[in-house]
Amino acid sequence: MRIILLDQVRPGDQLAAPVTNDKGMLILPKGAKLTLGMLDGLRRRGVVEITVERNDPNAPPPKTTEAFLADLDARFAGLEGNAVMMSIQSFAREHILARDRADA
Repeated sequence: MRIILLDQVRPGDQLAAPVTNDKGMLILPKGAKLTLGMLDGLRRRGVVEITVERNDPNAPPPKTTEAFLADLDARFAGLEGNAVMMSIQSFAREHILARDRADA
């Protein structure tokens, strides 16, 4: 998965994330195979970059779920007495774990 400028997208590339407008309305869904017409439509709508399924040879390896959870714990370290922050951490942890279950 890679975020690239629209000018670098090739017909046939597949969207790795949906494209939405500034109001959050869906323009193209995740998984759409891009055509020249779609790319022209995105340009007309002012889209500058999109996320496509393409390997980046310079990209770091993807983080594991354990690494995400460790980062989360580090970010909330020292806030154990703050109930609101602990609620946010719990919500984020559940989101990470749900995403991991969905990917499995």
